[in-house]
Amino acid sequence: MTQRIQIAAVFIIIHLSFGYVVYPNLIYMLTKTAHWEVIICQALLQLMLIWVYIKGLHYFPTHNVIDIYLKMGRWAAIVFLTPFVINLIALASLNIRIHTEVIISIFLPRTPYWAILMLLFFISIYTALKGLGTILRSAIFIFLFVIPLVVLNIFSSVINFNIHNVTPGLNLPPKFLVDIKFFYLLGFSSFLFLGFMTSKTKLIFRQLFGAWVIVTLLFLSVVYIPLFIFGQDTVVTLKNPFLEAMDSIDISWFSFNRQAIFFGVLLVGLVILTNSVLFWMIGTIMQKIFKWHSSYWIIACAFIAFIFALVVPNKYLLEKYFLWSSGAQAFFMIIIPITIFIYGSWSNRGVRGHEEK
Repeated sequence: MTQRIQIAAVFIIIHLSFGYVVYPNLIYMLTKTAHWEVIICQALLQLMLIWVYIKGLHYFPTHNVIDIYLKMGRWAAIVFLTPFVINLIALASLNIRIHTEVIISIFLPRTPYWAILMLLFFISIYTALKGLGTILRSAIFIFLFVIPLVVLNIFSSVINFNIHNVTPGLNLPPKFLVDIKFFYLLGFSSFLFLGFMTSKTKLIFRQLFGAWVIVTLLFLSVVYIPLFIFGQDTVVTLKNPFLEAMDSIDISWFSFNRQAIFFGVLLVGLVILTNSVLFWMIGTIMQKIFKWHSSYWIIACAFIAFIFALVVPNKYLLEKYFLWSSGAQAFFMIIIPITIFIYGSWSNRGVRGHEEK
């Protein structure tokens, strides 16, 4: 039970890490009204994929995702998982670089970004090298530290709300479903790490459902807080709407007179744990496929990610590459659960047929 709570904490933290910086901008570009409709549709699609994923994993109770693909054949594992690893490297690199840019803008304007990148990479790599147990224990600590800050951000922002800035409404038919940006949104629904832990604990869908509800509510708050404060016409012109919303709140009565400082501290914890999980996934995949110690793979791939994060020249290309990486992630989040489910159903049917004979 304790480990399942830790996994739920990781699930929430990863979503927050990917959702705070770029997610609101995509929602605002997809629709001018009924933003909740986009969020709910994306959340329901994610829930359906999680159900398919867990159902497929239950066909192989003692195996994780990599073991299942290796059962299909070593070449199947290479074809499906090697591109996934490449995308994880890009995602980890861009994720840290984006968060570094925001952290610099909040409270470290005179610090060179490479120094912050190096620090965040070092802590993430160290946590990944310590293994799954350390990641799960760290998740609980970060969760207990981050969630109060999230709640503080939400409730303190209410004083600047203007309900006339938001038009509820309902968009019928939902044209955003055929927009490529909606596909990018799915890339923020990071749940594939769940399949790397099934050999150690049995995942139960109803327990993850609670974490899914929390994530959906948090995504609604991330999108609607800037909307209530600035309105649709203004948020589409802002680079970081949620950060601007936090900066607009007067908390001079507190020892820290900028709400954005809490947001910056929150981002540090989120990005460190998220990238630790990504590097751990990379090391686990490469070790099982290519038979080399996971620590070497983690260090080598993290070094590649660090170099890539350094050479991205500007914020425009940074966000563009991040969206491409999110789109690739969305592809894997569809294809991996479906292939595991189909292979599991086929294997189970074959076993039953053999038993009947």
